[in-house]
Order: sequence, then structure tokens, then C-alpha cells
Amino acid sequence: MIILLAGAFFAALSAVWFSWQGNPFDKGAPKNGTVRGSILSDVPRETVVDEPEKEPVEEIEPEIEKDIVNEEAEELTEEHDGKEVDLIVFAGQSNMSGYGGKAELSPETEEGAGAEFRSVSDPTRLYKIAEPFGIYENTEIMNDFYLKRGSLVSSFVNTWYRETGTPVIAVSASKGGTPSTYWASDAVCTEVENRFRSAKLWLGENGYIVKNQFLVFLQGENDVLEQVPDGQYLTDINVFSTRLFNAGIDKFLMIRIGRVKGKTGAFKRIADLQTELCRTDPRFVLVSTILSGIGDDHMTDAYHYDQAALNLLGEDAGRNGAYFARNREDPEITDFATGEKYIPVKYEGI
Repeated sequence: MIILLAGAFFAALSAVWFSWQGNPFDKGAPKNGTVRGSILSDVPRETVVDEPEKEPVEEIEPEIEKDIVNEEAEELTEEHDGKEVDLIVFAGQSNMSGYGGKAELSPETEEGAGAEFRSVSDPTRLYKIAEPFGIYENTEIMNDFYLKRGSLVSSFVNTWYRETGTPVIAVSASKGGTPSTYWASDAVCTEVENRFRSAKLWLGENGYIVKNQFLVFLQGENDVLEQVPDGQYLTDINVFSTRLFNAGIDKFLMIRIGRVKGKTGAFKRIADLQTELCRTDPRFVLVSTILSGIGDDHMTDAYHYDQAALNLLGEDAGRNGAYFARNREDPEITDFATGEKYIPVKYEGI
């Protein structure tokens, strides 16, 4: 009896330990903020934030919709057995949505490079990736129709496919004007989880093999504008990322925020936190700092980049993200804020 009780106690203790520290026999990174040396290691795992207000979802007006490419994608196939794809969620605020972009200036998605899965509007098939990407993917919690004009996604997907040979299944999850507290809310965590899981379920049911499950994140400008403290920002990112890691996302591919027009260092506080997060935590991979190096002539207003800049950003992030997908180690990239090489901490076995 004593042995049974001791065994039960050990099993319970082990379950708690693994849930907080990760399985020591698992080569993957723990899926919470307990990675030794991480900037997130000492921040709370929970936070209390206001839930976002719901917004009515308006139908796209006919005169706008007539110019949108809305074609079903051809089935993605591979020469070898099975249909391998990388499932990537594109999340963040207005520069991810592409508020400053122009769809007609974005590159056309190359044949076989990937497809969009519309978790919200039509989770029954794949669609051709076209700009403005994700324009149909709006809910009362994540409604960004009017900010979607032309994004980085088409350029990212083309580059990713050229570098890896693996098609991308792209899922939209962006909302402009949102600080980290928005992303840490239960409603938004659930929203992004559902979009990811819906895509993964459909792919599995239709014979696709998912190789990588990533989330590309471009967010943080509003944390500066709304003066969100460093500790709150890191806690929010910890809460949001943990929910997505536990849902099955393998890595966050982080695009560092850039600048305010005429003020190159205006976003430095949050940009520095993002750099340190990726440098110290193996679950976050820095894939672009190029926004720090793009000049005012490629900004459409104080905060948003034009389509030429978004195309360059997609190419840069796609190339560096693809390097990680191929080699399973962080790319050593140029920090466009300093001109120096960004050297991440190397984590073996991850």
C-alpha cells in the first residue's frame, strides 16, 4: 500500500514537473516560460487583461470584391509519397495586415508555392494565395478587413518555397492597432488557436503531411504608443505564445518592429525586448530586422510601410525562416538598427 501511494505521489509530482519544466527526455523546447536563461523565465505565466470588444463583421462591398482574386487552389502534390506542407499562421497588427500595401504591386504566388486556408470564411478547401491576403478572414474578435490592402505574405511564401521546396499553407490572423494585452486575452488566444487547429485538422483529413507548424509574428508598435510596460509586454507574449505552443505551434518566427517615420529610434524599447527574447529563448526565432533599415520614402504614413517594403520584408523573413526550417538553428542575420551581426544563443538539440 505504501509503495502504491508513493508511486502515485511520484507520478503526480512528475506530471506537475513536466508541465512546468518540460520533459527532460524530450529534445524539444519546453512549451512555457521556463527555458533557462530566457528573458521570459521569470515573468508570470498568467495575466489579467481586458477582453476585446466585439465588432460587427461587414460584408465586402461588390465594387471592392470584384478586384479580389478569389480562386480555389489546385491540389498541392509531391513527387514522393504523401503531400508535405508547412503550416504557417501569419499574426500581428497592421503592418502584418498590410495597411500600407497595394495588392497590385505584390508578386504573384508561384505555382506550387502554397495556398491559403480560410479557417473563418470557408474551412472546406484551399485557395490561391493572393493579395490582399486574408481579406475574408474576419470575426467579431479579429476584424481587420479595412486594413488589408497588400501584405508581405505572397513574397514570404515564394521565397520559402524556393528555399525549402515545401509548399506553405498560410493562415491569416492579424488585427491592426493591437497591443500585447489584446493578444494575451483569452478570446484572442482562442481565436488564433481555432484558426490554426481548423487548418491542421483539414490538412490531416485530406491527406497532407504537416512538416512544420510555425507562427510568423509582427506586432509591438502599439505597446510603445500605449506605453505598455516592459514586464507587461513580456508577460503578454509569454501567455499568448504558451497557448499557441500548447496548441501545436513549433516556433514563433519573429519579425522585429521598425520605426516611426522621421524617428528611427521611436520603437527601440520594444524592438530591444524582441531581440533579447529571440536571442535567449529557443522557441522564438528572429527572422528579420529589415524594418529598422527601411527609409522614410517607403513609409505611407507615420507607422506603415509601402508594398515595395513589404515585398522586401517578406523575402527577408521568408529566407531566414526557411534557413531555420532546413537547418533547425537560428540564422545569423544583420541587425539593421546597428549594422552588426545578430548572433543568437545556440541551444543544442532544439
